[in-house]
Amino acid sequence: MFTRVNPLVTIIALLGVISSTVYLFHAEFGRIVRVIFSPRTPITGTHLFLCQFMILSGLYLLAVYLTFKLSNEFGRRRSLLLVILLFGVFFRLCLVRTSPELSSDIYRYVWDGRVQARGINPYLHPPSSESLSSLRDEAIYPHINRKPYPTIYPAGAQIFFLLAFKIVGDSPQGFKAILIFFDLLTMVVLIAFLKGFRVEKARFIVYAWNPLVIFEIAHSGHLEGLMVFLVVLAWFLHSTNRRTLGVLSLACASATKIYPALLLPTFINRGERIRVLSVFLGSILILHLPYLSAGRKIVGFLPVYLKSPYESFNLGLKYFLMRTFPSSDHFFLTKIFVGIVLAVSLAVFFKQKDKKAVLKYSYILISMQLIFVPAALHPWYVVWLIPLLAFYPSPGWLIFSGTVALSYLKYVKGIMPTWVLWLEYLPLYGLLIMEYLWRQRASQNWFLWRPKVTNWLGKV
Repeated sequence: MFTRVNPLVTIIALLGVISSTVYLFHAEFGRIVRVIFSPRTPITGTHLFLCQFMILSGLYLLAVYLTFKLSNEFGRRRSLLLVILLFGVFFRLCLVRTSPELSSDIYRYVWDGRVQARGINPYLHPPSSESLSSLRDEAIYPHINRKPYPTIYPAGAQIFFLLAFKIVGDSPQGFKAILIFFDLLTMVVLIAFLKGFRVEKARFIVYAWNPLVIFEIAHSGHLEGLMVFLVVLAWFLHSTNRRTLGVLSLACASATKIYPALLLPTFINRGERIRVLSVFLGSILILHLPYLSAGRKIVGFLPVYLKSPYESFNLGLKYFLMRTFPSSDHFFLTKIFVGIVLAVSLAVFFKQKDKKAVLKYSYILISMQLIFVPAALHPWYVVWLIPLLAFYPSPGWLIFSGTVALSYLKYVKGIMPTWVLWLEYLPLYGLLIMEYLWRQRASQNWFLWRPKVTNWLGKV
């Protein structure tokens, strides 16, 4: 007997094969393009990347649309889940051996790990310091950005750098492989998370196939690979009534990249505020203990990063405000934006939240953090929102996860083209407003696929 072919699985597999070809021949793509076009055509590596990225984003959005539209009808077989997972793994493996071209952050990770392996506090000396001259080489040191400044990464990240250095040494590809490992764990936890809420598990394609996630972690090797795993794990643990462990995971994420601390109010209800705050702050303090000898230097490059207008990058709302009001002070607007996000976070702190409300308020706070970003919005800053789009599939944010990569064009000539900002943010703001109005009319609950009864969440 012949098994009936699942049309959705077939289409998703076909899209996966086409995407795999683009990822697999990532390094050779430039040669192919230069054969087609004249050698005199001014095509940079950034243009080549964006060409690949936009092709992959189109395939991705089509795959996500079909999965959300048809998974209930055709996709409840394990074959769909397996196809999505296997291609998600393969996409990442295609990029693990590539050299980072879009960002040099991973070289700082290796450098900070190397410094610590010599028993030196990474907050005490910038890479350009003569105290560290014996650690310089030709493979890592020349690629480090901001050599005159100390590290910006908090203690959790530094512990990771040291452990990764001890495992893989000076290899940026080795660091990327470890980050990809955590990225794959994120997919596994996200599948279990969706299952717990009785949401179709295949929707984890939103994260597994997202080109921004794949390139920023598997190609550029950004720390989001670890941080996003810890945040998703925190949500999952909280939803399964392991709240203390969830707060501990959130604390580790916040000690890796500071901004996950914004989500702490979503984990707190009346009657448990002291306990949750004690666990969170105590964990942060313990992680910082090995570095306290740096004193005030432990904040690293962060104050300069927040205050300097030269660190501004790809700012949407802030750019439009400063263009409308040219006399506006950069740092004053920074304080206003931070104040707005903190005010909303404080309002969430005093609300009583059930398990799905944690997701709703996390979605709101992360969205606000990205809209009111105070200093810079690098493309990889968007990655931590992507897992939530499996629950709240916002067209605005899904499209923005593709268009935000256009901001890399700034590195071609050193100036951000104005049309890039309009192309990124005008559709985002318009779609978010439309989505808000639609939700107010169609679903006050905001959880678009409301479960009835679950095995371990109870009634939600």
